[in-house]
Amino acid sequence: MRTISFIGSDKNAGKTTALNYVYKKILEESPSGREICITSIGINGEDLDFFDGRVKPKITVRKGSYFITALEHLEEHDNAYDAVHLFSKARFSKDYKLGKCRYDFEAVIEGPNNKEEIMRMKGELKSLFPHVTLLLDGSADRQFLAHPHVSDAFYFALLITPGKEQLEKAMDLLLPLSFPLCRSKETSLIEKEKKEETRSLLFDEKGKLLYHGKEIPFLDENLKEACKKAGESKGILYLNGALSPSLFSFLAPMENFDVILDNLFLYQNVSSDSATKEVFLPDLYLLHPIQVLNLFIRIDEGLGDDAGRIINILPFPADVPLCNLFKDNEISVRLP
Repeated sequence: MRTISFIGSDKNAGKTTALNYVYKKILEESPSGREICITSIGINGEDLDFFDGRVKPKITVRKGSYFITALEHLEEHDNAYDAVHLFSKARFSKDYKLGKCRYDFEAVIEGPNNKEEIMRMKGELKSLFPHVTLLLDGSADRQFLAHPHVSDAFYFALLITPGKEQLEKAMDLLLPLSFPLCRSKETSLIEKEKKEETRSLLFDEKGKLLYHGKEIPFLDENLKEACKKAGESKGILYLNGALSPSLFSFLAPMENFDVILDNLFLYQNVSSDSATKEVFLPDLYLLHPIQVLNLFIRIDEGLGDDAGRIINILPFPADVPLCNLFKDNEISVRLP
């Protein structure tokens, strides 16, 4: 079983358009008999695009493939699918139906909104269809999606507008795509000490654990005190919480530190404060590798002639195909 998540920088970044495109492409180009299932983190079903006021595309579930959604969204689709399985309220926050499409139809897709239920649902789905590919409509603010037990790879939709804050946000979402993975030694240290409730770990250069934090890192004053005590010594800091502007500012001068982020989503809010104008001296790494299959961009027409210049200065990773589903005639998509 493989899980491919779709994430977007904003609600109006074009994620649903990308999902529909890739989903259809997989079914067209994959060998017959490949089992595809689609669901969502929370609900996908807004009517209007906040960006331009147009009607938002719905997810079109395709003939022969599977879907999971809340039971309440299927009242008008009784003849459109065959019921396969019920993820019942005895184990989930609400009833979710697994169905197989008799024909293509537009649907409101809603799945569990937390890691525990998603993992439980994946376990039940795998027992039914061990080789299924699960397409998961997600969001960049659901940090648990980056855990390797949740997602094997991603498609990423990015909104680019003229606003300074939006461009900085795009920069911060793209930068960690090029962060190196931490070394195996540090990975072993972290995996040995990390628990479900772990939010931070601080080690000295010999691997001795100096601090184990269970509070959100940017609110954890004890973590900051432990970092101060480490002083100019070599430190290895693992964060399983956002590298917020205040924490960014606090850590910025600690040039002897290696800062290891659990996943790339933890870097996304850095530019929302003037603190980010400081030079960040620690080396930054990721614990979990992230495979981005494609980057889909949506460009505000207000950028005009500046669009090309801005595209050129954004740190797009060289090894990830980049395309604009709303403009490009030739689309190169890597299929899972």
